[in-house]
Amino acid sequence: MVKHFIATYDIEAAPGDPHNRFLDAAVARGWSDTLTVGDRSERLPNSTLIGSFRNLDDAHRSFEAAIIDANETMSPARLNVERRYIVERASGGRLLARKTEWVKTNIARLNSMLRPKKMRVEGRDAK
Repeated sequence: MVKHFIATYDIEAAPGDPHNRFLDAAVARGWSDTLTVGDRSERLPNSTLIGSFRNLDDAHRSFEAAIIDANETMSPARLNVERRYIVERASGGRLLARKTEWVKTNIARLNSMLRPKKMRVEGRDAK
């Protein structure tokens, strides 16, 4: 059974375009920086990825492997991911995570990224 995950991360500034190098490596490892909403694809906020993996451990392994892959393309410069958070997405865009302080303070922001934006039709909100 495949589960869906969302990851947020911060990359320390470094020579060699570390963010794009990491993004290329992460996409090759099963992550994506876009979310399909209805019939269109929306780009996720910078430093946010989604992916489908068997479990949280596989999601973490894929993320770590992407860091290693990006470092190989940047050598001798090094990619340093300062922080990372990976949580499981459940149906309806909910997030399943341990009740850490970080999750408590950021759950609304992460949920808002997973919900489609309201469409505007002739000056009124579409339902």
